[in-house]
Amino acid sequence: VTLPEGTHVYLRGVCWGTMPSPDIDGDHTTEETGIGSFSGTLEGQDPNTTYYVRAYAVSDYGLVYGDELSFTTISDVPAGAIDGKFTINSDGDQVYFSQGNLQYIGSASTPYWKFADNQWDILGTTSGQNSTDQNVDRDLFGWGTSGWNPGNTCYHPWDTFNSSGSSYGPAGANNLTGTYANSDWGVYNSISNGGNQPNQWRTLTKDELGYIFNTRITDTGIRFAKANVSNVNGVILLPDNWSTNYFSLNDTNTKDADYVNNTITASEWITLEQHGAVFLPATGYRFGVSVRSVGNNGYYWSSSFVNSNYAYGVYFYDANLNPQDCSNRTYGRGVRLVHIVE
Repeated sequence: VTLPEGTHVYLRGVCWGTMPSPDIDGDHTTEETGIGSFSGTLEGQDPNTTYYVRAYAVSDYGLVYGDELSFTTISDVPAGAIDGKFTINSDGDQVYFSQGNLQYIGSASTPYWKFADNQWDILGTTSGQNSTDQNVDRDLFGWGTSGWNPGNTCYHPWDTFNSSGSSYGPAGANNLTGTYANSDWGVYNSISNGGNQPNQWRTLTKDELGYIFNTRITDTGIRFAKANVSNVNGVILLPDNWSTNYFSLNDTNTKDADYVNNTITASEWITLEQHGAVFLPATGYRFGVSVRSVGNNGYYWSSSFVNSNYAYGVYFYDANLNPQDCSNRTYGRGVRLVHIVE
């Protein structure tokens, strides 16, 4: 703001907004009076948003504004995450879910981990994961098969033995945490489209899964709904701030609801995902090298053990949903990772 020498300045500061030509009727700072340079701190901006800003001064000549500038804030949503926050415990801790189920791309010349491109993507047997081959793509894993050796027989993502004596995951009664945190797929591995660094993601615990499905308080009271999305059966999880104005869902929070009660096209799903909705497709499961129930039943691991043979996870089908189910650690289940909200 340029004013003639000797002008008395009674009020000055910076104003900003999401539309051009912001003024002091909107968000603004109030700084010290007088001529000269000054600075102000802008607070409360939304992530990933463009703002317009300009200085102002109130003087003998009235209210005048300086040149307009603009800036865009950085998104606080990590790479590979869906922009929806889910509370996971009574302390109020929140997570983002990954954009899709975890996949091990063993067919690549240099194998790597990634999140599925779409939330409804499931591999079934199309990639050959109904075999013991190492060089195939997989999205059904024995418990704790991150590739880190915790001192037992089976820890590779391609391990498919079905003997409980093979000790999938940490040997004995241990969670995928603490000393054995590297057995968690998201802790040990770099996810190519999820930040590409280790120790950025993790698997939810049994208690956290129970809280998300059964206890979590949301703006609408809606936590989940069975659905068929892009011709794939599964379960929709709604973020804490979900609004029924975004999309109308039937039979919410109903564990024995049928998938077809909410039939959603791929184009319709865009609206739900933009507002933070998560879809857990019906993965099926692997027993040995036999892949079963793909598209009908959903199986997902938690990071919590039951005993040396079993671990907890989510299990659902068209007539039930159990977020704290347990099964043999050798079974191949889906993995959906989360990122802590900073």
